[in-house]
This record gives sequence, structure tokens and C-alpha cells, in this order.
Amino acid sequence: MQPHSLKLSPESDLINSIKEYSLSNNIYGYISGVVGNLRTVCIQCPGNKEINKFDGNLEIVSLNGHFNKGDVHLHLSFADEGCNVFGGHLEEGCIVKKGTDILLVSLENNIIDITRQNLKENRSRVKVYILKNCPWSKRSVRLLDSFSVPHKAILIDNDEDFQKVNYLSNHNTFPQIFLDDVFFGGYDELSKQAKNDNLNSFR
Repeated sequence: MQPHSLKLSPESDLINSIKEYSLSNNIYGYISGVVGNLRTVCIQCPGNKEINKFDGNLEIVSLNGHFNKGDVHLHLSFADEGCNVFGGHLEEGCIVKKGTDILLVSLENNIIDITRQNLKENRSRVKVYILKNCPWSKRSVRLLDSFSVPHKAILIDNDEDFQKVNYLSNHNTFPQIFLDDVFFGGYDELSKQAKNDNLNSFR
């Protein structure tokens, strides 16, 4: 494990700063600690697709989650001037007021995600065929994660695998999402289904 001290100046965007640092340093790991304040907070609450925005003198209470070479999944809690505490999924638009210090811890490359590979995969109905560095593939996986839908992500990185999945779906765009081994669609169809039933039909 390797610690990293990230000091954010006023007007920095909290989530984008962590994304950019983890991407430029090619690291992944988790947030260990944070001290600071914000003038604007944007969070998404569980089960609510709307982004909630708060303005004022907002003190950071906690910041939890992980980063992975530019991808992040973070939860923020903060207090307003009346000591009322709010929290939710961190979104872009959280702007530092005076300053914020964050301690990140990066991990070695031999970490294995046991939960996804061994637990979710064994009971998942959803298979997502993805391409490396495909933004729509990444968004689909993040969307499934955000609704806690068990799934198996399968990277297509050669012509043989591409031909196999193309034969099953008769589509050549990615991601390609299958439900109970039946082709469902791509990111647009997944996003529409999420708006309709929060992906309950995929569990």
C-alpha cells in the first residue's frame, strides 16, 4: 500500500480532482481520510435519479469509496452551518471553498475482487460484453453497479470473441447486454430500463 496526500485549492472540483490524480498516476485504491470544506455540493441520493445541489459553508464529514485509474465510486457526507448532516453519491460540481486535504491509499496490482467474481457472478442473470476504453461500456457497468444488479462483465479483446458474441446478438456495437442469455440491447436500452423500474427486472 502507498499513501498519497492530495491538497485541493479553492474552486477545485472534488470528484474530478481525484479522477485526474488517479488517472495521471495510474493508481487504484481507496479514500482513507479527508478534512476540508465546500461551497457547493452535488450528490445523488439512493433511489433518486435527481442531483441534489447545496450551497453555503459546508464542512466535509466523510468521504468514502474507491478510485481506479480515472474511474471513481465515492460517497460524501457533509454538514451545513446548522450542523445538519446530508450524504449521498458524489457527483461533479462539488466545489472546494477554502481548501481540502485528502489521504488516498493505492493498492498493489494483485488485489482480487472476490465479491464480483465469486459472489455476484454465481447468481447473476446479466452478462455485459464490453470493449476496453469504451465509454459506453464503462457507463453500463457503472449503471448496473449503482443499482446493485449482479452481473458478469466480459471483455472482448480479439476477433474470435467478437465473432462469437456478434453471432449471438447480431449486433456489432458495444456494450452488448444479455439477460438470461438473451440479447437485451446496449447502453441506451439499459438506461431506459433503469428509468422504468430501477433495473428491478434484472435481479
